[in-house]
Amino acid sequence: MGIWKQIVETLSKQWGRICSFFHTKSARNIDLGKLGEDLATNFLKRKGFKILKRNWAYGRGEIDLVAFDKCHGTLVFVEVKLRSADAFVPGYFAVNGKKKDILRKTCKAYLRQFGSPNICHRFDVVAIEVNQTENFPRISHYENVKLF
Repeated sequence: MGIWKQIVETLSKQWGRICSFFHTKSARNIDLGKLGEDLATNFLKRKGFKILKRNWAYGRGEIDLVAFDKCHGTLVFVEVKLRSADAFVPGYFAVNGKKKDILRKTCKAYLRQFGSPNICHRFDVVAIEVNQTENFPRISHYENVKLF
């Protein structure tokens, strides 16, 4: 029984550091996500979009931004991806099949709750690339990404 007591004591001592690591990482990711959404919001507003909702959640899914494209009269669901310039997977390609399935269900739930499934809508990705040597991020807007 002595060995188990030692293991439990050792894990108890380490647990605080483990929790701190995950909490810090999660908090940092939330801060970066909010920064990316703020940049995307300002970018889309300059393009004439009206932001209707931020972080609309349904079940396991979340829509980063729901906007209205005034020029085309279209409801737009936007996924925002903030990445380092040297990231292995660029933001656009980070929206993979599994993520698209979740987003499709979430977008359909939004349409059921707030509008008609027949309303003209599309899915966009705003990819933001940050480079530590440059002062401004590079923002790419991919319109009408295949989701539906």
